[in-house]
Amino acid sequence: MDLSGKTVAFFGLGDQVNYADVFLDAMGTIYLKVVERGGQTVGTWSTYGYEYSASTAVIDGNFVGLAIDVDNQDDMTPDRISQWVSEIRNHLQ
Repeated sequence: MDLSGKTVAFFGLGDQVNYADVFLDAMGTIYLKVVERGGQTVGTWSTYGYEYSASTAVIDGNFVGLAIDVDNQDDMTPDRISQWVSEIRNHLQ
C-alpha cells in the first residue's frame, strides 16, 4: 500500500509498569510500516513523566504518538488527550 501524501497520527495504550520492557511497541511497529510506505506522521509525544525500560515507539527521544497508560496514570489521560489533539488538529484538516 502506498501511503505517499497521507498524514497519520498514532496513539497507543499500554502498561508501563507490567510491560516496561515493551511499552507501546506495537505503536512503534505500525509507525515504521507507515514511514516505509511513504506516509507522513504527526503527533509525537514527550517521554517525560513515564517510567518504562524500553519501547520501540520512541524515535529521536519522543514517542511516535500519544502514549496512554490507563492502568497506572489514568488521571493524566484526559489532559494528555486534550493537549495532543490540540497539537495535531491543524495537521489533519
